[in-house]
Amino acid sequence: MVAASLLLSASALPGAVVLPVQAQDNAAVCASGFTEAPQLKAQVDAGALPPVAERLPLEPLVIQPAKEIGTYGGQFIDSWGGGNIADIRQFGYEPLVRWSVDGSEVVPGVAKGWDVSEDARTYTIYLREGMKWSDGQPFTADDILFWWDRVENNPKVMTGGPRGELKNNGKAPTVTKVDDYTVAFAYEDPNGLFLQNMAGPYGQRAVQFAKHYLEQFDIDANPEGVAKLMADAGQTDYAAWWKANVGTYNDAAQFNDPKRPSVHAWIGTDTLLGKERVTYVRNPYYFAVDPECQQLPYIDERVWALAADPEVTLLQAIQGNITMSPRNVSTPQNRAVFFDNQEAGGYHLVPSRSCDYNTAVLTFSVNSPDPRKAAVFSNPDFRKGVSLAINRQEIIDTVYLGQGEPFQPAPLRDSPFFNEAMAKNFTEFDLAKAAEYLDKVLPMGADGKRVGLDGQPFAFSIDINADFRPDTVDTFQLIERTWKQAGLDVTINVRADNVFQNSLAAPESDGGVWVGENGCGQLPLLNLNRFLNDYGSWQPGNWKGWTAWNALRLDPNATVPEGVTPVEPPANVARMYELRSLIPTKIGDEQAALMKEFTDLAAEELLAIGVATPAGFYRSVKNDVHNVPDELIEGWLYPGPAPSNLSTYFIKQ
Repeated sequence: MVAASLLLSASALPGAVVLPVQAQDNAAVCASGFTEAPQLKAQVDAGALPPVAERLPLEPLVIQPAKEIGTYGGQFIDSWGGGNIADIRQFGYEPLVRWSVDGSEVVPGVAKGWDVSEDARTYTIYLREGMKWSDGQPFTADDILFWWDRVENNPKVMTGGPRGELKNNGKAPTVTKVDDYTVAFAYEDPNGLFLQNMAGPYGQRAVQFAKHYLEQFDIDANPEGVAKLMADAGQTDYAAWWKANVGTYNDAAQFNDPKRPSVHAWIGTDTLLGKERVTYVRNPYYFAVDPECQQLPYIDERVWALAADPEVTLLQAIQGNITMSPRNVSTPQNRAVFFDNQEAGGYHLVPSRSCDYNTAVLTFSVNSPDPRKAAVFSNPDFRKGVSLAINRQEIIDTVYLGQGEPFQPAPLRDSPFFNEAMAKNFTEFDLAKAAEYLDKVLPMGADGKRVGLDGQPFAFSIDINADFRPDTVDTFQLIERTWKQAGLDVTINVRADNVFQNSLAAPESDGGVWVGENGCGQLPLLNLNRFLNDYGSWQPGNWKGWTAWNALRLDPNATVPEGVTPVEPPANVARMYELRSLIPTKIGDEQAALMKEFTDLAAEELLAIGVATPAGFYRSVKNDVHNVPDELIEGWLYPGPAPSNLSTYFIKQ
């Protein structure tokens, strides 16, 4: 059984002194030579490829299979919905540093190791000498610098600058080339979360931009060529053109150009968009081997079959036409049909443990431009009363088939930052107790509906995304019923995905719902924005006054968006903002103590309201596929199942 603790080892934590990571991938074990897939050997014999030893780096990554040394051959078939590229990103997980299979530590990936300065401000990353892109060109520090300078920090491409995960307290690092195979990331303040962030999906961006190929699309490096390409496409906006043709992150464009070099185990043979079926073939320059010096991957091909309708995907899976079922159909609700069709479909079910900390997270517009609503939504008594008026066990039994436990937005039980009060306060269903809290803010009117302290009717609405999480529709139908029993005049707006975010960001938004992500192990350290519910596009549009106040707290010269008035939050919330800035700069016991204070305050303030922990997930896996761990882990910042080393999966013929 795979442990799912996600506890970082000492080697991954920056501290006073951290020694270089020793090459777990000791190339000396392969001194007698490497072997490769028969199809590649045939190309070597024909003179179409260099020998395998020349294609691998001097120190290849050695990956230990979950159970046994595999054999070459076969085809792994995936289902893709045609929109979000996240599944392809998960199956193509090759960051600089990566989560181990069980999530217990950050380990080498594309990088063979690292040093951390004594003050935890500078991270020196060591690349693999001789590593190559899929077209055989060298992978070097110049490629990392191209990503940082010409993509991440290029205002013509990324108008908002580097993603927050790559910054520390809002400040980006200085990235320099030390030599061809060494890169240094230097931060102004101590950064206790650099490696964890680089192991996640956003850190993977660093190795997705081959300079020698993508310079042709850089408008500064090739102005005439880019101008012609844009004219041919009828495009005048360079940033939009780049996103559509090159991509920044998680864009279809990154997988839509079969000529684009990659470091992934499998590489495309055709454009992705508009195709019913796309085949990815073995990368002859993939940088990893197994302990017997066989170049990975074992499986010959990955095939992506388009299935926009989840019902079609479910049918494909139970008929055994998909090698591993995707998460969107591997739900507790579908477990019975998967279980009943195992023999006919030739598959078995593998438990898949979720890193999500909640099935649904509700936040209110605490800085609403309507002063009556702002006064109510920002009052903890209102939020506590609303929470007590939710029958979570009924929802768990009805919507989630008895899977999960009543839970607020909080680190999960397997996390060292689990806080019982933060997780469990106000999760019981108690209408009488709910009334005690609500009466302080919204007295009951004569018609059985609550009114404001001014005696006038008080109504509000909640937006939910029916496409992304259809279960929230059923969940909030039940919540709406018990809220009305508590006298709340509420309207639930069921939104399609393409209008949900716009509606949530609108000034008239009262509140919205999203899934709670990244709650296991160390991941809450990377999730403070979400626990504070100050995290961008998925927050209610009027959670802006506190955000503006905090921006000015950090930088008195910060620019506040037009139309936003800074609002000083209550003392506890102000301290949470301060802690959010401090926690990333600390390590060890000091960091843990600050996290305890943060979660204690979160328990008291109840800034967000949750329903239940996700549970009962699994994946169907074809019976001829081997080296799948006995338990998988699902998540976003831990992008399961990708860290389970899909390159070591193999098919017994």
